[in-house]
Amino acid sequence: MSKPVIFYFVHAHGNGHQATFSMLYPELSVFFEVIAITTNTSIINRLKNTYQVQVIELPSKYPANYEIPEHTFSKAFEVTPYVQEAAERAKSMVDAILLHKPKAFYCDGVPELAILVRGMGVPVVLVHLPGNISNDPTQVFAHELADHIIAHFPFIIEQSDYKYSTKTFYSGYMSRYDCSKFNRNTSANIHQVSILLGYDNWDQAIVKKMTHDPDTRFTIIGNKQRYDLEKNCNQLGMVKDISQAIKGDLVISAAGQNTVAELLSMNKRLILLPEARPYEEQEVHARILSDQKIALLGEENFNAEQWQTLLQRAKAFTPADKNLVNITAAADVAQKMQEWYG
Repeated sequence: MSKPVIFYFVHAHGNGHQATFSMLYPELSVFFEVIAITTNTSIINRLKNTYQVQVIELPSKYPANYEIPEHTFSKAFEVTPYVQEAAERAKSMVDAILLHKPKAFYCDGVPELAILVRGMGVPVVLVHLPGNISNDPTQVFAHELADHIIAHFPFIIEQSDYKYSTKTFYSGYMSRYDCSKFNRNTSANIHQVSILLGYDNWDQAIVKKMTHDPDTRFTIIGNKQRYDLEKNCNQLGMVKDISQAIKGDLVISAAGQNTVAELLSMNKRLILLPEARPYEEQEVHARILSDQKIALLGEENFNAEQWQTLLQRAKAFTPADKNLVNITAAADVAQKMQEWYG
């Protein structure tokens, strides 16, 4: 007997969306035939080769050589131009729906597509991130029309002004690492600090201030460029497995949801320095974790002395233990999808 079909939109920005797909796809495939939807050619081969998943690429909604206007995230459909290419994209989605008859559309990004698909009679399951969406009518409408909303984080770090919690399923943090395999240390080794760079990488000046203390060894992970730093810094660049690269108990990191989930599952102490995002996702995320005494918070304008003071604070900091990572999160999400659409 064939499994029901669901469409899963995989956003190409950064690494987090694809990392989430890598955890959810095997679990969803137990109950569904999962067809990945993307708008970006660069990730198609990766999806096909890594997961042997069927992929549908939607065509660009922009004409050739079109200059995309700056996105203010405050106007409905503001970067969808009045051109035929936008209709061609919509038509390709219509054709895919008529051919495959999906039971649901799991939308991890691009609320325009959620609106489009819901208008074609397909239930939408929207992925919810921390952040401020209230000024973006496209995001607000997507949240309003969603049949269900899924948050890949625990309810305890939800924003107080979030309006859709009654139809949101909170899976807890989802990580590829098993928490039980990492010991929780009661005191941080302040002389070994790892710096895990986010997708955008911080400016060299910021990293130089972070690493100013000559008595501390810094392991820098994820740098896309070679920084001009002192001899107390070991730059590893991109790595396949951060758990093998991280040295020490303390990690300075951006505040992406997947990164935080992985570091918490490794029982690391965190200093978070959020990267800029359209809806202030990382800033909101980091501030909530700081308010909950789960992580410490850095700032881009800190000088070297302020970074050293923060590192000393981290030595005495005991993170609140709130069991935020759920080792069965991906399976729990798949089970919910089965209950709703199986």
